[in-house]
Amino acid sequence: MTTTDTPRTDIEFNPRLRVVFDDLQKTFGDVALRQGITFEELGQAITYVQKLVASGEFPLATIQLLAIRAMEVSYGRAYAHPEKDGASTWMATGPAYVPGAPQIDNPGVLPMAPDEPGETLLVSGTVRSTSGKPLPGAVIDLWQTTADGRYAGLTPEQAGPLDGLDVVDFDLPKYHLRGKIVTDAEGRYEYRTVVPGVEAAAVPGSLLDDLLLMLGRANSRARHIHAHITHDDHHMLTPRSTSTATRSSTRSARAPSPGT
Repeated sequence: MTTTDTPRTDIEFNPRLRVVFDDLQKTFGDVALRQGITFEELGQAITYVQKLVASGEFPLATIQLLAIRAMEVSYGRAYAHPEKDGASTWMATGPAYVPGAPQIDNPGVLPMAPDEPGETLLVSGTVRSTSGKPLPGAVIDLWQTTADGRYAGLTPEQAGPLDGLDVVDFDLPKYHLRGKIVTDAEGRYEYRTVVPGVEAAAVPGSLLDDLLLMLGRANSRARHIHAHITHDDHHMLTPRSTSTATRSSTRSARAPSPGT
């Protein structure tokens, strides 16, 4: 082994990295001892991560399994604190959002074909501030998949993060099952749509798909409707309502007030 008395000057000490890495290292050590993780198992995990990187699936796997809390810290936690102020839980917008959706009546119907396949779903609720006050004039920007689990309105470039998941239909009108609804004088809204379809979480047969199976997790996401909720006097909120195959559903969203 050779040594040198010349100190490195091209790399600076990073105190933030030190604190986070020390915490991660301690947490992994605690889990390893508690679960009895062997060195062989660690090696298998490293090999699998290397395969994910080589296949190009590592970013998607990281987002699917680890990124939600980091995104919440980066974006939602700046203003939405459900445990303290009662705001609806923040969710990431995701890659399927398309701006400029048309406004519909309240009560209204999301833009769809006259004979749109799928089971009818009625969604109604009230938008409130974190103090519980109804918010008239709140704008709810909605988007969802068709009954067979496909989004409309995305360009091939926008659909890039969804490549291989078979959740985009380029032949549908741009704002199919996309629309904005404005709450009434009592903060209420109601619209008719169809029960959204099931979206795959990983490309079937991929390494990520294999990993989800090994973890005992389904390669699918809960049926859901996305929404941006905006109001002139409050922060924007991006909740996501999960739905079941029922004919009606009532939701209540609480938008964070400025400064909360």
